[in-house]
Amino acid sequence: MELSSVLAQIDSLKQEADSLLPVKPEFERVFWEKFRLEFNYNSNHMEGNTLTYGQTKLLLLFDRTTGDNKGREIEEMKAHDVALKMITDISSDPETALTEKLIREINEIILVRPFYNNAITPDRQPTKKLITPGAYKKEPNHVLLPDGSMFYYASPEETPTLMGDLIEWYNQSKKTIHPVRLAALMHYKLVRIHPFDDSNGRTTRLIMNFILMQNGYAPLVIESKKKDDYLAALNKADVGSIDSFEEYIAEVSVRWQGLYLKALKGEKIEEAGDFDKEVELLKRDLSKPEEVEIKKSKAIVEQILFSSIYPLLEKIHEYLKKLDPFFFENKIMSSGNNFNLTFYDIVKIKSHHQRVVSLLMGTSQFGVNFLHTGLIKSGKREFGYSTRVSIICKDYHYRIEINDEKAPTIKKKYNQQITLEEMEIVADELAKKEFTEIKKQIEASK
Repeated sequence: MELSSVLAQIDSLKQEADSLLPVKPEFERVFWEKFRLEFNYNSNHMEGNTLTYGQTKLLLLFDRTTGDNKGREIEEMKAHDVALKMITDISSDPETALTEKLIREINEIILVRPFYNNAITPDRQPTKKLITPGAYKKEPNHVLLPDGSMFYYASPEETPTLMGDLIEWYNQSKKTIHPVRLAALMHYKLVRIHPFDDSNGRTTRLIMNFILMQNGYAPLVIESKKKDDYLAALNKADVGSIDSFEEYIAEVSVRWQGLYLKALKGEKIEEAGDFDKEVELLKRDLSKPEEVEIKKSKAIVEQILFSSIYPLLEKIHEYLKKLDPFFFENKIMSSGNNFNLTFYDIVKIKSHHQRVVSLLMGTSQFGVNFLHTGLIKSGKREFGYSTRVSIICKDYHYRIEINDEKAPTIKKKYNQQITLEEMEIVADELAKKEFTEIKKQIEASK
């Protein structure tokens, strides 16, 4: 099938899906749960991670697993999930730019911390190499192929310039190239540079999905069982047939765009093999391994931020902004040691999430103030109302404190997320308290 025909099919599926929005939240949730599990499992499994699909699901949904898988494999899977949550979240903002900084941050999140890995010297001798997350390679990372030949990526000296050129190409091309083609080309160009010492494939597939989602297309999963087809398409591109790789990505996109449409219609999207995966999951879940306390780490803090803290702040803002019409001004201020921002939504915090992580990894707390100033109806321009939310991360738990004696402190272990119900209870209570004060001030001014 020609590329133009495949792209037309994808656009047709997308247009039909767009026409159904908004839909019941549970319909979308079915798709995103399937995508999250499939993407984390397949992208990591392709790079040699030995966690099974059932172990992946057990880990991501319940934060535990079984078997004797190496600690680093479990750490990688959880960190990859954090990176996926981040790009899913930021891709919803069309103003979020794809930059070298973002690409490096994704690689840093995936790799978690520095470690040593096996490598081959230029004269083909085995050695050990220090892997630094988020840093461009300082030594060649060429690959020794099964036939004994060497496959050459960009040199360390070329990499910074090539990455700058790549971002410039992307910015020039994003207005003229179909988003699915753009995602495929960005994938190929980035993996061909191979800018990092490790996790180039996972980083690249996350960037590809960032481009798709930011343009309103369903993300896609390259299955590890079809790794040979994936590599064959990349090899064809290496010898000049870039169209072959674009067609391969487009064909995978058709499948996932179709699954997304089915989910929005409320149709079943389970596939052959899903039942076996669920059986495996239940068997492992019934083993009920003892819960191990999780200690604070950068990856854990980032996971909690994207799974619980940011959603809580967004829910509080959602409730409090209903009161905006009563005031002349509304704003949000975040604060911490040498960290102060003023803005009008939570997106700004997320764009500075590495600084937030640094604060929470230290002894500092991170605070967010929701401010209303100048009560319109009462004539009390000087009246203002502030709701402060403080986040504290201790060694084995995190805590949310609010400057309201009636609002309960939320305290959770790192394997516990704040539930949607808890978020709504807190947000509703805070909004009602402020609304009561508004009515009191207006009544007093009569």
